[in-house]
Amino acid sequence: MKITTLRTVTLACVAFVLLSIANQASAAVFSIHVGPPPREHHRDYERWESPGPGAVWIAGHNEWDDGRWVWVGGYWTYPPRHGGHWVPGHYSERTGQWRPGHWDY
Repeated sequence: MKITTLRTVTLACVAFVLLSIANQASAAVFSIHVGPPPREHHRDYERWESPGPGAVWIAGHNEWDDGRWVWVGGYWTYPPRHGGHWVPGHYSERTGQWRPGHWDY
């Protein structure tokens, strides 16, 4: 009887951890902002030399921050997981929705 209870508790803990990881992986990808379109793009900084293999250049872009558009200059970064590629943010004039840039695998 005690072995069955211990087995059930262990399986419940493993299921909880796996669900938590899956939820974190998909939660931040599709936030949507409704509001005015971003301003014209600023002239981006020149791309400098890559810091190393696997680095990805994120071009300068507007980000929605606290109710206003903020320009973020281009920068090098690494994907959170192997094999990721950056999908730039985009604004739909038809729906008025902003989908921020995100990593895709």
